Amino acid sequence: MKLANILRSIIFASAAAFLIFNQDHSVPTGIAVVQYVSTAIAFGSAVLYKIDSSENKLGPIVVPGAIAFIIALMSIFVAPETPEVSLTLLTGLIAAFAGGNAITEFVISLKSPKADKLELRISAAIGFLTALVFGLGQLDGLNAVGFFSAYLSVLAVQRAVWIASPKSKDENG
Repeated sequence: MKLANILRSIIFASAAAFLIFNQDHSVPTGIAVVQYVSTAIAFGSAVLYKIDSSENKLGPIVVPGAIAFIIALMSIFVAPETPEVSLTLLTGLIAAFAGGNAITEFVISLKSPKADKLELRISAAIGFLTALVFGLGQLDGLNAVGFFSAYLSVLAVQRAVWIASPKSKDENG
């Protein structure tokens, strides 16, 4: 789980930094960042599956990698024809990514060690809230990209704190 958190924290932080410091907050930029995040997590999960020696790889590595792979394929191969469809695609992809990972993390938390249980549930709550905002909210392109940047930033910081916490080091080695 530690390697997966390091990988995701780096991916989320780099994507958030790009969106924060980039002047273009358009829908195509948001879709490009969704492509980057989902492709990087899918590829990184495949690499982690090969190098991680833990017994339980399904929940923390395989399922998030599969979700990211599906989102990556959809973001690459779906070609919206109008700006409204592009915005719907962006918000739908982010809602699906956040919601799918939130469900996965909540299910993993049910059988996880005490040190990881709270962090998984915090991450799941962030994902559920993001999925609700993107799934039900009436966002324009600027707000959608801005909220996506905020989501990535919060997740990057939360994962980094999770990795660096003394409790995590004591109980998980």
